[in-house]
Amino acid sequence: MKLSLHDLPVSEQAVYTALKELPLEEKKTLWRLLQYTNKDHICLIPFPTANVAALNAKNIIVENPNYRGSGKSYYVLRNAPHLMKKLQAFAGRPNPLS
Repeated sequence: MKLSLHDLPVSEQAVYTALKELPLEEKKTLWRLLQYTNKDHICLIPFPTANVAALNAKNIIVENPNYRGSGKSYYVLRNAPHLMKKLQAFAGRPNPLS
């Protein structure tokens, strides 16, 4: 199964296009984050890297201001829930709604 631009709501198509244009290392970092996000699309990172900072600067991930623990907490694709669910399925994660 291949993800298509037309499988997404219009509001999320710009995010999908931005993801396709990311450099390879940032795509790999995002893929790893997708694999470790929880059902609320939150991922904890003990040591943020330059690629994480780049994804944060592009608003693909957004720092969680309420997190007070060690490391950093990020919302992954917070503004694109449909895209997030499809990418998590590709990442081998079970769909919590099925």
